[in-house]
Amino acid sequence: MAVTPTPTVACSTRTTELYAQIPGVDPNLTSLEIFIPAAEEDGCVGRPLVVWVHGGGWTSGDRSEYLDDKVALFTGAGFVFAAVNYRLTDSAVAPPAPQYPVHDQDTADAIAWLVEHAETYGIDSHRIAVLGHSAGGGITAAISTDEKYLGRHGLPLSTIRCAGSMDGEGYDVVAGASSTNAFAAGTYQNAFGTDSALWAEASPIRHVAAGKGIPKFFIAARGAEWRMEQHNAFIAALDAADVVTTVLDVTTLEHADLTTQIGRPDDTLVTPALMDFLGGCFTSRRRDLRRTDAGR
Repeated sequence: MAVTPTPTVACSTRTTELYAQIPGVDPNLTSLEIFIPAAEEDGCVGRPLVVWVHGGGWTSGDRSEYLDDKVALFTGAGFVFAAVNYRLTDSAVAPPAPQYPVHDQDTADAIAWLVEHAETYGIDSHRIAVLGHSAGGGITAAISTDEKYLGRHGLPLSTIRCAGSMDGEGYDVVAGASSTNAFAAGTYQNAFGTDSALWAEASPIRHVAAGKGIPKFFIAARGAEWRMEQHNAFIAALDAADVVTTVLDVTTLEHADLTTQIGRPDDTLVTPALMDFLGGCFTSRRRDLRRTDAGR
């Protein structure tokens, strides 16, 4: 009879770890915080993992922001919850640094660290979800569609079972960096540089293809016309590649709501749809129905 590994970190524990140590880099930027749920009948082993990737235009933000409701929501559902940091672009230096692919690779490195230490924290490494807001949604899309990031650790795209982009940025870096909106173009060029070949390489939409092991996707879409065009183009690419995709219409909400509302007791739109998606994704087979529209 198989023996279930015993976690070495106790139930109901909160801990901060370094997933990488890079000379000259603030250790907080390569850290993650892990929240272990309370014990159930079998203790706290074999739990699904939800990873949160913060936003901030690739230049700001921190894993600690708007976290309390998320911790209560995900650990209350019996999930291990982890919030990750990654190196941020300093737009005050010339040229801005660090740039692509640092944000994506750091986040993938954090996930690889969690996979490597899954038994320590009672994580079921076959049930991992990665969710991100704004630029964090773009990072999530990148590491879920381009195999090079996790591949650096010998891990396939299917390591991530469920992916979620909450009003994400960065699906199509070419479109963003060449936008006629000066603020948008500047934001993208700060993070991705000025080489159009790298813009294409960095664009998750350019890496979507059938049969790669791209995870099931949850996309919360809102914003002005240009922003909705980016959401819809990425959704169409996922559909064309037969990736199981759940789309939540959140056009009535503001951008910040797609992080602040998650887990709030009074939220009746984002949280229920997201938890339905995660529940189905964690319990279903890898391949089932192609597309559902939530909240419509």
